[in-house]
Amino acid sequence: MSWMKLGLFGSIVFVLYFYQQIKMTLKGKGYDVDLVTGWISDYKKFKQLIDSEPDKKLKTQYQQIITGLHFALLGLVVIAGFLIFGQ
Repeated sequence: MSWMKLGLFGSIVFVLYFYQQIKMTLKGKGYDVDLVTGWISDYKKFKQLIDSEPDKKLKTQYQQIITGLHFALLGLVVIAGFLIFGQ
């Protein structure tokens, strides 16, 4: 297994981890969450939750989750691009 494939695998793991964090947070706040489906709607609900959160500490934690998801998705796209177009 090459380093690029290992990086791709790691990016996938991080994306799934951050989505799991989003779903757990939404479930804890009383939102209706599906285990497998509704990723985009959960993302939108989470963004709304960040905007409506009055506690600064929680808001910062939620923003760290969403930023981590964005970086993991960026890494996934970049590494996949290298694997596809770099050959």
